[in-house]
Amino acid sequence: MHPVTVHHLSRVLRQQGLKLTRSRQAILQVLTDSSDHLTVAEVHRRAQAIDPKVGLASVYRTMDLLDRLGLVKHVHVNHRHRHYAPVTEHHGHHLVCQGCGRVVEFSDCQAEAVARLLARRTKFQILSHSMEFFGRCPQCQRGPGRRTGRRQPPALPPC
Repeated sequence: MHPVTVHHLSRVLRQQGLKLTRSRQAILQVLTDSSDHLTVAEVHRRAQAIDPKVGLASVYRTMDLLDRLGLVKHVHVNHRHRHYAPVTEHHGHHLVCQGCGRVVEFSDCQAEAVARLLARRTKFQILSHSMEFFGRCPQCQRGPGRRTGRRQPPALPPC
């Protein structure tokens, strides 16, 4: 996978006729410097280390904008926090811990064959897909709240 660069993200924003404010520059820097899936609060905290004037509302607006432009992807961890990851050349899939919220990306994907089969059967033009598995990470399996010391969120209902 090729990492996304600040230059690339900045160029896309300018091509869309959007301003590249100091706050947006700080947010883009945070996203490109991290390989983690970040919450808006974490992006805000890290962006403020670059520019203390970055506001939380600016981070929310910028993350929503980047999501709409396909430059970041929203990772569904739980209903309380949005997690985002930079979009790379290849798609990624996620293991999501329901105990602590940890997200692990993996790229081994057997879904491509299923997507081709579905496209043939349904005549859909499938443009992308995502896959998320929910469970408990090794640390949380050892005991409730061991990893972060906080209460466990309620389990998601089965599909």
